[in-house]
Amino acid sequence: MKQMLDQLLGAGKGWLNEGGDSRKAQMKGMAQGGLAAGAMALLLGNKKMRKYGGKVAAVGGAAALGGLAYKLYQDWQAQQSSPAQPTQPLDTLQGNALDARAALLVRAMVAAARADGHIDGDERQKIQQYLTEQGQSDAARWIDAELARPLDPHALAREVTDMELATEVYLASLLAIEVDHFMERGYLDELARALKLDDNLKGSIERQVAQLAQPV
Repeated sequence: MKQMLDQLLGAGKGWLNEGGDSRKAQMKGMAQGGLAAGAMALLLGNKKMRKYGGKVAAVGGAAALGGLAYKLYQDWQAQQSSPAQPTQPLDTLQGNALDARAALLVRAMVAAARADGHIDGDERQKIQQYLTEQGQSDAARWIDAELARPLDPHALAREVTDMELATEVYLASLLAIEVDHFMERGYLDELARALKLDDNLKGSIERQVAQLAQPV
């Protein structure tokens, strides 16, 4: 799962290298990012993939996502009167713990990508076919199982044990979403409530992602 997360976050570099606008550039760029990134391209569609590519290119990978989330959390925690909770940032994990964390973050990204309700049976079949044709039947089954789940931010939040991890989950979700539809805004707000994110921390995460989305 760490590899899948890195592929999703590495997609932006390939996307930008290939120009980002045409269908040919989209698929070539996604191939550079990895097979999971190709699935994300199909999840998001042409319109949203370009902005997604720019945001994740600015992050660069799973370790960088963890580092960014940890800094946002630390900056917020420094302003709190209560003592900091024990945390386990993404870049400190190994083995099964790292795999479980990566799986949670990929689940968060897939859920956010489908928040506008555009993924129907035909779209699911395209994603399955794409991954299966690339010899990734395990990934195909995993992603299809995620798409079959009810879209429930509270289910994600129940796996979150501290505010630093909540920051990672919300940050990953924001990277995979373009808030141009009321269903997407509603999903993010409900996720933040389920994660019990402080409003100031939520605002900091959203401002950071907005900066990542700015053209350089």
